[in-house]
Amino acid sequence: MSRPQARLADDLFALDPRIRYVALLDRNHKLVESRMRTSVASFTPESYDRKFMGSVPPLILDTLSQLEAQCGPLSHISVQYEKIDLIFLPHNNQIIAISLETGPLEPILRKLRDSLGVPIHL
Repeated sequence: MSRPQARLADDLFALDPRIRYVALLDRNHKLVESRMRTSVASFTPESYDRKFMGSVPPLILDTLSQLEAQCGPLSHISVQYEKIDLIFLPHNNQIIAISLETGPLEPILRKLRDSLGVPIHL
């Protein structure tokens, strides 16, 4: 675990107590950080989390980025399940994937926008 990724994960957890899990993938889509908040039980095994986060966010972001030439840069992707919400966003040639407790996404997106400077429209 490299220090900048660990620090970024710590910073993301500090943004909001609803954040359950953080994954960071480098520019080559290699999973470099995969961490559940210590006070939270995962719904899936850690090996599944690592496999899912190492493959699904890059696939989704790469697929949807194909419209960037016509529509402009992709800001983020949010997915809502019954038990969790997911946010995937490209940032500084990395991919950030966050799992959080269900609830309104705008407060979390606002915090991500303000702390990371990502162009999220609210």
